[in-house]
Amino acid sequence: MTDTMLAEVLRDRLPRLYAAGADANDVGTLMSRIEAIGDWPVEWERLANERLEMGEAALLRSRALSAGAAFQAASLYFHFAQFVFFDDLGEKRRLQRRQADAFARAAPLLHPPATPIAVPFDGVALRAHLRVPKGLAGPRPCVLLNPGADSTKEEFHTLENEFLARGLATLSYDGPGQGLTSADRKLRPDYEAPIGAVLDCLDQFDAIDTGRIGLWGRSFGAYCVLRGATDPRVRACVAIGGFYDLSAAWARMPKGTIDAFRHGFGGVSGEEGAVEARRYRLVDTLAKVGCPVLVVHSGQDNVCPVEDSVRIIDGLPPDAELQLFEEGNHVCDNIPYKVRPLMADWLAERLIGDGGDRAASGAG
Repeated sequence: MTDTMLAEVLRDRLPRLYAAGADANDVGTLMSRIEAIGDWPVEWERLANERLEMGEAALLRSRALSAGAAFQAASLYFHFAQFVFFDDLGEKRRLQRRQADAFARAAPLLHPPATPIAVPFDGVALRAHLRVPKGLAGPRPCVLLNPGADSTKEEFHTLENEFLARGLATLSYDGPGQGLTSADRKLRPDYEAPIGAVLDCLDQFDAIDTGRIGLWGRSFGAYCVLRGATDPRVRACVAIGGFYDLSAAWARMPKGTIDAFRHGFGGVSGEEGAVEARRYRLVDTLAKVGCPVLVVHSGQDNVCPVEDSVRIIDGLPPDAELQLFEEGNHVCDNIPYKVRPLMADWLAERLIGDGGDRAASGAG
């Protein structure tokens, strides 16, 4: 394969596609159609359009469950179409809008449904969706899911279901510099601020027990939740595949990851990005965390050094826990069957106390 960027994407992100819920047959179809990275957004959009057509056909037959699944898959595929694409920001925005529109069609048809929320913050509205397990008594504890530099809330459907099945509500959101919000705001080092705004917003929902809030974050999102865990309202935090000091990790990161950060920083050059990365450090934050923390990392991580997990643990209060998976890639996307139940159980045990209540209606 002569296209080095395509080779990098397939090396680093193929397990992530499957972990997020991409159908293996769709991925196989995609692989048969692409020869260069320029084919990537086109072919993912084609697959997304096919799922939209399936959803529309299902609605005509009053098959709401099938329609919801098809629209959710379409949204995920539109996300994949744009998440490694930075050459034409107008086209990237168009795909992101299609991603959001497809999920809006899926949201009321999911089990449990996803309620759209606009979180006021810094003069803009952070887009979020809330899912609450059905069939359980009383307000539910809730887990905030924080994306990485190139992920968005629509990528978290299969992960949300892990928490929902254990009786935990989920709120997935795009913060500053993430998803469509990147058009209006940049990534920022003080991510405790937007997380605090999301926590404020949850007060309006009677179905949520705001005394039992957990945080979960992947990659850059792991950095975000470790800052957010300094908020006294947070009861537990899981950080997977995060960094201690972005500047120290910058030079080793794959080009696609650096491009995602450059975009999130406001479309800066590589040199400007390296300078901006110096602002993203946990050295003065970790000792202020006041809740239990689980740090998950992997031995084959080529984005955030595995050594950073030890630096993070050393800086946290002594009750913090570390789980290392030597065979794991970045964020352990190649072993979701090991890490996702672990993370969901850990949060359920701390937010519910008995390992989690099973939702009567399930999740899907």
